Amino acid sequence: MLSYSGQLADAGYAVIPGLIEQDDISDLIHNLPASSTGTRRILDAPWCATLARRIARDQRVGDALPENAVAVQCTLFSKSKEANWLVPLHQDLSIPVAERVNSEECSGWSEKEGELFVQPPVCVLEQLLAIRLHLDDCDEQNGALRVVPGSHRLGRLNSNESHQERNQRGTVVVRIPSGGAMLMRPLLLHASSKANVDRPRRVLHFVFGPRKLPQKLRWPSSHR
Repeated sequence: MLSYSGQLADAGYAVIPGLIEQDDISDLIHNLPASSTGTRRILDAPWCATLARRIARDQRVGDALPENAVAVQCTLFSKSKEANWLVPLHQDLSIPVAERVNSEECSGWSEKEGELFVQPPVCVLEQLLAIRLHLDDCDEQNGALRVVPGSHRLGRLNSNESHQERNQRGTVVVRIPSGGAMLMRPLLLHASSKANVDRPRRVLHFVFGPRKLPQKLRWPSSHR
């Protein structure tokens, strides 16, 4: 069984082809919300929570997860000809939490789809692992991610620092086959372009983290 933890530590991402079988994909697509371009709350669905547990048990993923990891979020991204967008260069800095806490190390409080989010200390973000499960073949024509390898080791970056790192390190297009997954550290700089073909790009973006958080932060009760 291949271990992807080395590549993940070095580059900030790794691709696992065939994380799920092709026979499972039609069932997953059937369960997706109808006429939705995306939602951050899809982990609330029992089928999605079951899938998260199945992914966490996969030996190819296990070495990269924090001890006693829990799935804390799943976002559906459904890009198509009708719902097409670009994403500028950024890091994923916010996590869902149960309630506000009084801490100078926490910032950027916001509410999205009825759930509270915050930017926690970098030490928390460094423990998180995103797993992007692709339900369709994904390449540069339908909005594959472009990443800056190694940028996950640089901490939280401002806009100028992000673009400097991109110019110095360059970017890589991460192509992923249907049923495959991209393991990714949230601090990895990444972006995506609009799709330029009439081909869907449906992604289930899971975030896994440690069961307990510092600074009196708590995951939403449904995710603990």
